[in-house]
Amino acid sequence: MGLIDAIFGRRTFFLRNKDTGQELQGQFPAENVTENKSVNYSETAALNMQTPISQFINGDLDTISFQATFFNRDIVFGQANDDIELLNSWVERDNSLTRPPILSFSIGDGHLSMGSCTLRRLSKRFMMPYKTGKMTGVVCEITLAKYKGYSLESENPGETRYHIAKIRDYYEILTYREYGSAELGDIIRQRHPDKLNIQVADVIKLPSVEAIRTEVITQKSNIFKTAYGKKETEQRTLRLYMLEQRNRNYTSHII
Repeated sequence: MGLIDAIFGRRTFFLRNKDTGQELQGQFPAENVTENKSVNYSETAALNMQTPISQFINGDLDTISFQATFFNRDIVFGQANDDIELLNSWVERDNSLTRPPILSFSIGDGHLSMGSCTLRRLSKRFMMPYKTGKMTGVVCEITLAKYKGYSLESENPGETRYHIAKIRDYYEILTYREYGSAELGDIIRQRHPDKLNIQVADVIKLPSVEAIRTEVITQKSNIFKTAYGKKETEQRTLRLYMLEQRNRNYTSHII
């Protein structure tokens, strides 16, 4: 057991570079430790709705911030310069990896930890030097951000936004504006079976490009050969349903 462990037990913090295996143990317990989690939402008001539509936009990186003190005491604490230089190297981009080093962090028995993170911010406040001019110590403000590798195939983009319908809106023109392809209008229409004809103030969900990039546009016409008799058939029920859905007042415009 080292002198730091003998004095402070397991109350100090540990940082480890997962790329190189280098480790840094805090000389003192971390102070003002704060864990932050947050997300961003967008709110859109819609006609005849009591509350606005809240839509998830994106998540923020989880962060942990704390204060660490490093003293220059040769016998017990070693040289603070070595620890500071190591922290400086971890906050910079590794040119060989084309990214910052990936670290792991834990405090005490691991009740607060980050398995993979990057050193996002390092702020240093230097103490008054000794009479000899030698550095006394440094107080560091450290912010770590959670690191997560990204793969397009492993993510489900889902819906990106909601569109509040206006006059002269229809599915083909919406998809032309959103994706540059009017042909995708039929795919969006199929996702809104209760809104076959867009009316003003209708709420239309528009998926992200990634969410519909694998969709195949195919003909989905129905044959109504048994839709006009007295007998109840699937085609007759569908025909009546379609007529009922289209039995709404709307204005046609010439573009």
